[in-house]
Amino acid sequence: MKKIFILITVMSFVLTWSGKVLSSEIGYGEIENDIYINRYFNMSLAVPNGWAVQSKAAIKDITDRGGNLIAGDDQNLKAVLKEAEKQTVNLFAFFKYEQGSPVDFNPSIMSVAERVSNQPGIKRGADYLFHAKKILQTGQVKYTFPNEVYTKQISGTSFDVMPAEINIGSSSIYQRFYATRIKDYVLTIILTHSSEPESNELLQVINKLKL
Repeated sequence: MKKIFILITVMSFVLTWSGKVLSSEIGYGEIENDIYINRYFNMSLAVPNGWAVQSKAAIKDITDRGGNLIAGDDQNLKAVLKEAEKQTVNLFAFFKYEQGSPVDFNPSIMSVAERVSNQPGIKRGADYLFHAKKILQTGQVKYTFPNEVYTKQISGTSFDVMPAEINIGSSSIYQRFYATRIKDYVLTIILTHSSEPESNELLQVINKLKL
């Protein structure tokens, strides 16, 4: 199970490559009184009680390893991911348990913003998720997409949501990619879980998002 956890943790960051230039434009956000705040997006989200907040260094370590795992020997995919690095900023990552905890799975919620002002065809979250799905389908780890993209209102903002699943042996890992266009960026929030109780817990967290 530890290998599966590492794999899914890395795959969760398929979209989360750090963009140094953009971070000065929108900021990474900050945590004040256990609330994540990003003023560019006018966004706030309470950190779940007792959850582990990942540092920028920890996220970078995961993304550095993740790029190689996702692309493997596929030079074209490596090029796509490297290009994405220039346009994205990791905002936050919360894990239920500290890294290395003796648990079967470690649910997480994380967020990334990608600038899409040079891609006029991406008008909403669903357009962005279309391309994200193509990348996931190209990677070494094979995703399945059991349901169509649907729309969910959170704090008055319309998010398009893409459910995804990975089956590894007898284990299944589930993700939901929430995406919405805000100004020149697509804001994406990724939930990762392995069971219905974990899913319900993550949904309680994201439903407290304020924009």
